[in-house]
Amino acid sequence: MKPLVTTVRALKELATGLSPDAVPASAVLFELETPQADFLLAAEDDADVQRVILMREQNVKERYAPEHLAACRRDVLSRMASFAERAQSSGPLSLPRGWHQYKHNNYIAFFTVPNLDARSSRWIAEVVPGERADVIFWTTTTSNRKATLQQFDETNQLAAPALDGEWQRAVSAAREHFAQGRRPELSDVEMSLPVLEQSPTKGWSYQQWLEAVSDDQRAFIEAGTDKSIRLRGPGGSGKTLALTLKAIREVLAAREARTDKRVLVVTHSWALAAQIADSMDSMGLGPLGEIDVFPLLEIAQVVSPQYVPDTSGFRLIGEDSYSGKRAQLDEILELLEEFVTGDWITFRERVSEPLRARFDSPQGDDRLALAWDMLVEFGSVIGAAAIFPGAGSELRYFQLQRASWMLPLSTREDMRVVFLLYTRYMASLEERSLVTSDQVLADVLNHLVTHTWNRARKSQGYDLVFVDEFHLFSPLERQVLHYLTRDVSTYPHVFMAVDPRQSPSEAFIGLAADETRSSSSTAADDDLGDVANYELTTVHRFTPQILTLIKHVHLEFPTFDLGQHWDIDFTKVESAHPDGPLPRLISAASRFGEETDIVRAVRELYPSGRLALAVVDTRQWQRFSELTSRIGQSGKFHVSAVSGRSDLEGLGYRHRGLIVGPAEYLAGLQFDSVLVAGIPDLRLALPTANERTRLLSLLYLALSRAQKQVRVFVNEDDGGAPEVLLRAVSNGLIEAEKGSLV
Repeated sequence: MKPLVTTVRALKELATGLSPDAVPASAVLFELETPQADFLLAAEDDADVQRVILMREQNVKERYAPEHLAACRRDVLSRMASFAERAQSSGPLSLPRGWHQYKHNNYIAFFTVPNLDARSSRWIAEVVPGERADVIFWTTTTSNRKATLQQFDETNQLAAPALDGEWQRAVSAAREHFAQGRRPELSDVEMSLPVLEQSPTKGWSYQQWLEAVSDDQRAFIEAGTDKSIRLRGPGGSGKTLALTLKAIREVLAAREARTDKRVLVVTHSWALAAQIADSMDSMGLGPLGEIDVFPLLEIAQVVSPQYVPDTSGFRLIGEDSYSGKRAQLDEILELLEEFVTGDWITFRERVSEPLRARFDSPQGDDRLALAWDMLVEFGSVIGAAAIFPGAGSELRYFQLQRASWMLPLSTREDMRVVFLLYTRYMASLEERSLVTSDQVLADVLNHLVTHTWNRARKSQGYDLVFVDEFHLFSPLERQVLHYLTRDVSTYPHVFMAVDPRQSPSEAFIGLAADETRSSSSTAADDDLGDVANYELTTVHRFTPQILTLIKHVHLEFPTFDLGQHWDIDFTKVESAHPDGPLPRLISAASRFGEETDIVRAVRELYPSGRLALAVVDTRQWQRFSELTSRIGQSGKFHVSAVSGRSDLEGLGYRHRGLIVGPAEYLAGLQFDSVLVAGIPDLRLALPTANERTRLLSLLYLALSRAQKQVRVFVNEDDGGAPEVLLRAVSNGLIEAEKGSLV
């Protein structure tokens, strides 16, 4: 018996679908083998973090899950992580009904996966008493081995392993490993990922950037501040840079005029906030104390009196709106699973047919889309109205006026089911002393409409508010923005950077976004008053040859119903980048041949600069994760797999290497060369036009990550090249060549 000692963060990384063989190449995981145990830690883990101990037989083939559950490893690991998180609650440990828990003394048994495996496997786990609340997964029982918890308790001769010494050594080794990986001077085989679309790493001053920007960027930077402005442009057009330069320009102008001007730059995540702050620091202007750069959630917690200080004992899910929404989606998915397998039968015949079909659907994407719509409803509708479970609360919900952007609920029974789920969602959070970002924002929104804030905003508010990635902000988050300005007598002056090819649901749930029913569009935007629209039509990221191919793919899209503010005329977009080689389309006879061609391209392009392999269809991620492992094991290349958003955090420190990941996770990054793969048969294999549109959008995103070279790989096993690329070949926009014939 040789245990695996790991953490919740590490389990969640594995649960994204990362191949076990790819762990050594991961940017956020560290593995250490000792005679007593194996350790797997994530980058942010420290010595005091909760430990998850998996008791397992030595030398088994499957390292992270019971061997008979290897096929559903992701679900097993995800549930293990969820159980461990729940074990940290200060109150009694309570599991969802669908887990079918049993308890005896310190032991608890529950189903290992959401959809039962053939053997109805259950974990037997133990929560170790103490502040850390370590969890031990002792073993699994199956329908063929019906050992009860009492029998296990009586026969188990093993004690909790004493691993404190080895644990301290593992934590120290992990800390050193990640510190080495983040030293830019370490190696010449690491990768540089600029922190902004217009890289401040060039060492340019503020004045040099002003001289280098395009005419469109300059028009926005020099525009007046008497009205709000929506800045729209495709990826690579320099929206973030233009937003940053304009914020600086307004502060410098105020200094020259000897006036006091406070400026806020709002982001959706800490990662982007840090990038923008670093960009400002690099421009040689010294301290810019008039400018605050924060995620919206941080602003909300600072402004709202109930969070300064917060002595309630509740802890926030996630560190910003981005990570918080991902955690909330996991919570709601679990809630839906429990409901559908339990009480749904009681309500099924009462609700409308459209809602019934969504709950009944066996498709994972349909359930994910429903979870997203519930997230919007819980946070931006019910929470924003300050409706809490209790007497009379359901009636208050029924009386809310519905808007076009909200989840369509055609009957009162539809709303009753949704409110029941909301009530259970809130109860689950309360049991574990958790609070969501939406709850914080709903609280602060209620504070922002008080007389107290109306007086305080004159000193604590901002003259100008800049919002990057505005398209990712929910209706609730957008409402908060209106109250952050000083002057209550005029419309707020808000400057928003928008990418018309992205939406919040796509950023969080990928392909499933096609099945959502709620929208990010909201009438709350009208509170901004007269809004001027500026469009960036010059891209700086990629060559004219790559831009021409991107335009071609863009024009192949079915019409997106995103409203007038999201439209963009790609016929006007031009590239300011020097010419480069024509993109290439390499067609192999099989998946194996495609992978061979990719390895050959990596060998050729690796010395020439930053390199990425972008996988279009996330359903093919598993095989490319394994390919990543094989390339990394050669020892010739520094390879990192991006299997989740959190993997991106450490990549900004690397100067060279190969990054492999789903195209959607590479958004915002740029590379000298991009290899595009994992393209399914867009003609036959896809059941809906929406799904085809989504994959074309991901192809567009993958192509737009490249600065100089693009190579697209297809194979006959997956239907060969899609029509959109074949037409590009006919038009001379991409060069076709034969790949491996095996």
